[in-house]
Formats: sequence, structure tokens, C-alpha cells
Amino acid sequence: MIATGSFLAAAALMLLFAPLVLTAGRWQVHHPRTALTLWFSALFAGIGCAVASATTALMCCVEAVEVHGPAEGLLLTIAGWLSLGIFAAVIVLVSASAEPLADSWREAVGRLAPVAVSREESDGVTLVWFESEEPAACAVPSGAPEIFLSTALKELLSGPQLRAVIEHERAHLRQHHGWAVRIAEINALCLPKRFPAGRALKRATLLLVELIADDAAARRAGAVHLANALATMGRTTGDPGLELRADRLTLRRWKTPRSRRAALARA
Repeated sequence: MIATGSFLAAAALMLLFAPLVLTAGRWQVHHPRTALTLWFSALFAGIGCAVASATTALMCCVEAVEVHGPAEGLLLTIAGWLSLGIFAAVIVLVSASAEPLADSWREAVGRLAPVAVSREESDGVTLVWFESEEPAACAVPSGAPEIFLSTALKELLSGPQLRAVIEHERAHLRQHHGWAVRIAEINALCLPKRFPAGRALKRATLLLVELIADDAAARRAGAVHLANALATMGRTTGDPGLELRADRLTLRRWKTPRSRRAALARA
């Protein structure tokens, strides 16, 4: 039972202390990919410890029946099956939480599809333009990935800025950020509200995937173009978060893309 308690204690420590460690300082903003990896490593390590705790508890039950008296064996058996019952309840809760999230996502896409005015293929992704007075862009992961773009966005941004926004959304699709966000949302729903780990992971995931996509788009389309696009969208929509992301891009030092370096060398 020592192993069972150790695994259970490790899972509890992950739950309580991971948010405190991973939110210390500002390093996440400068290294979003590393931060997201550590967040999910802590999550899956905690889940692994919980599973190991339940498994070792059941193994102890079997050994207790063989080695100890029937009374002690019965108590350990009850404890082991109780652990597995809790684990099964968590699985049921995860399944029940995942379906409403999927329905919500499908409803959001369903509202945009009927107002689509045009579609075009772009490097394996369908760009879906829809009529709206609000500048907006949204990546839709599916069997046939799509990026929904509002007509107001095309009117607001220049060509290079629009390309940078599309590259940002393409990065979400390419790096499967939709799955990361959904896992974080389910985790937040499963954990009791008095534990900050669930809400902290969700907040961190929503921020970090945007910063990771910003970095990927900046490398492919130019940090200046993406920063200008974010700043323009931020001023238009009144969203200070977009302007803060634009400031982050302008304060970072970026390597010159290889193709541009070659062009400068030829000049």
C-alpha cells in the first residue's frame, strides 16, 4: 500500500503545485511552446500517477487475500475496488463533459457556414469568407480543415497583414491546438472549483496557443505584418489583448527568413 499512497500523493502534488510553479515569472510569454509542453506534461503525469495508484491498490488486494487473513484482505479489496470506482467515475465525467463541448463547437461553425459568400483553396486549407462587419478569423479543425474569415477583415487589413493572419490560423490547424484547448476545457470541468489547477491550465492553454501561433505566423509571413494586423484589429474591436500581442512581437528579435537573406545576398 506504500506504492499506492506514493502515487496518490504524487498526483495530489501535481494538482496543487503545478499551477504555482508554472505561473511564476514571465518566462511563459517568451517561451510559449515550452510552457505548454510543461503544462500538459504535468497534467498527464498526474493522470498517470492516479492510474498507477488505482492499479497498485488492486494488486495489493490480490496479494492481501493470499498472504493475510480474510478480514484484512476484505478491507484492502474494498479499498482497491473503491479506487477503481473513482477512476471509472472520472472517465464517465470526462465523456459526459466532452459531448457538450463538441456540440457547442458544431453550433458555432453552423452559424458561420450559412453566411459564407465564397470559398477558395489555399495550401490544403479551405478559406471560407463570410459576411460580417466585425473583423474575425477562426480555424476550424476537421477532416477538411477550414479557416473562416470575415469580409470586414479583408477590408481592414493590407494584403501582407491578411496573409499573416491566415498563417496564424493555419498554425492552429497544423499544430492541433484545437485538441489542446478541448483537453484543457474538459480538465477544468472535471476538477472541483476549489482546485485552481483546472482553471489555470485552461487559461494558460488559451493564451499559449495564441502566442505559439503568433510566433509561427511571424516566421512565415513577417513579424511586422502580423504585429500591424493585430494592432489594427485591436484598435477596431477594442480588444487590448490583441494590442499586447502586437507589442510582444515588436519587442522580440526575429531572425531574417532564409529566402530574404538569399535575396539580400544576391542584391
